[in-house]
Amino acid sequence: MRISERQRYRQTNDRVENARSANMGSLEQISTLKKINRISDDPIGVGKVIRYKDRLKSLGQFKSNVEFSKGYLEKTEAAIQNIADNLIRAQELAVSLSNATYDDASRKSAAKEVKQIINEVVSSGNTTYAGRHIFSGYRTQTPALSTEGSYLGDDGAVFLQVDDGEFKQVNLQARYLFESSAAERDLGHFNMVDSLDILHTGLVNDDIDGIRLALHELNHQIQKTTSYQATLGSLYHSLDSSEKKIEADSVATTDLMSQIEEVDMFKASSDFHRSETVLQSTLLASNKMLQPSLLNFMQ
Repeated sequence: MRISERQRYRQTNDRVENARSANMGSLEQISTLKKINRISDDPIGVGKVIRYKDRLKSLGQFKSNVEFSKGYLEKTEAAIQNIADNLIRAQELAVSLSNATYDDASRKSAAKEVKQIINEVVSSGNTTYAGRHIFSGYRTQTPALSTEGSYLGDDGAVFLQVDDGEFKQVNLQARYLFESSAAERDLGHFNMVDSLDILHTGLVNDDIDGIRLALHELNHQIQKTTSYQATLGSLYHSLDSSEKKIEADSVATTDLMSQIEEVDMFKASSDFHRSETVLQSTLLASNKMLQPSLLNFMQ
C-alpha cells in the first residue's frame, strides 16, 4: 500500500509532537517537583492524593482534639494536686493540734490557716480551662463548687474524637471527689469541704475530739484524692497513646502521598535527558525524511 506524502508528513509530525510533549512533561516535573501537575497526568493517582489529603486534614483535627484534651487533663492534674497538698497540710495541722499540749490560742490561730485551706480547695475545685469548669461534667459554664463546698456539677463524661469512630474521655467525673457517695455516708464519711469545716470548727472551739474526727476523715479524703489522680493518669496515658498513633498515621499517609505526587529527582533528571535525546533524534530523522519528499514535490 502506497503511503501518501500527506500521511508521511502527518506521521512524522506526530512523532515530533510526542517527543516534544514527553520532553516538556519531564521538564515540568523537574520545575514543579511533582509528578502530577494535572488530572490527565495520572487520574487514579489524583484520586488517591485527594483521599490522602482528606485523611491528613482529619488527622490534623484529631491531633488538635488530643492536644486540647491533654491540656484539659494537665490543668485537672494541677488542680487535684493542689487540693491534695492542701488536704495533707490540713492533716498535718490536725495531727499536731490534736495533741493536748497545745492551748486554745494555738488552735484558733491554726483555724485561720484551715479557713484559707478551705478557700483554696474551693478555688481549685472551680478551676477552668479555655473558659470551661473542668470538674463540672457537662455543666462546664457552672462552677463545680459553691462557696460552701457543695457540688454543683453533674456526672457528665466529656468525649472528643481522636480517630474515625474513636472517642476518648477528656474530663474527670468528679462528683464523688468532692461529695460523699451513699456508701460513704453509710460509713460515716463527709463531703470534702465538710471534712475541713469539721477541723476548722474543732480548732475554733478547742475541741480535741472534733479535731481527731476531722483527722480520721481527712485520711479518707486524701486516699480518695489519690485514687482520682490514678484515674486521671489512666485517661492521660490513653490520650498519649492516641497522639502517638495519629503522628504515626500522619507520617505514613504523607509518605504514601509523596510516593504518588512528588518527583524522584534522579529519575526525573534521567527521564528529561532521555527525552531530550529522543526529541533531538526525532527532529533530525524527521528533517532527513521530509527533505527528499519536498524535493520530489518540487520536481
